[in-house]
Amino acid sequence: MSKAAKPHAAPPRVGFIRNPQDFYGGLALVAIAVFAWWAGSDLAGMRGIAFGPGTAPRLFAGMLGLLGAGVLVAGLLYDGSAVENEGKRGIVASVALILLFFVFVNLFSKFSPWPRLAYPLASVVTACCGIAMAFFVGRGPVLITAATLFFAGCIRDFGLIPTSFVTLMIAAGASREVNWLQSTIWAAVLTAFCAFLFPYALKLPLQPWPQF
Repeated sequence: MSKAAKPHAAPPRVGFIRNPQDFYGGLALVAIAVFAWWAGSDLAGMRGIAFGPGTAPRLFAGMLGLLGAGVLVAGLLYDGSAVENEGKRGIVASVALILLFFVFVNLFSKFSPWPRLAYPLASVVTACCGIAMAFFVGRGPVLITAATLFFAGCIRDFGLIPTSFVTLMIAAGASREVNWLQSTIWAAVLTAFCAFLFPYALKLPLQPWPQF
């Protein structure tokens, strides 16, 4: 008579946290949402029925915060996986990437012959550093962070269309099962959608192409 299979042991808890992976992931999303809300706090909101420059950023930041809060609460209520070593390295590398971005901004603004382009230049260099880091640490957190920094630093000078397409391609690399042909097609489709939605449908002051 065969022995019954033993049930899988529940993952170890970290205090009252039953699912550390979801808990800390949700906490990171909430932190990003709070930062995005604060960064756009000086932008005007709704103007009658029209979107102001700060409406969409605050709307997306609020949605991200609610999503992160839901994931965080799920980490307290349901058993799940612990944070793997690769994930920990990815988080540390992501924080280092953010710090590098501000270092590069400071360097380019002081020593570059094009100080007005300090942010886009810093974003490009930081994104390249993130792509290099992805070969050695958790690629998911690093490439998502690199894509976010690239978009934030390049959108004003490089334009919505090129910036969105490159951002989506960087973010696509966060998955180990990425299909580059499919990712390129989807990036082109989503870029075309953004090029219509933000400047025309929402009337946001975003230039579609580089303005130098």
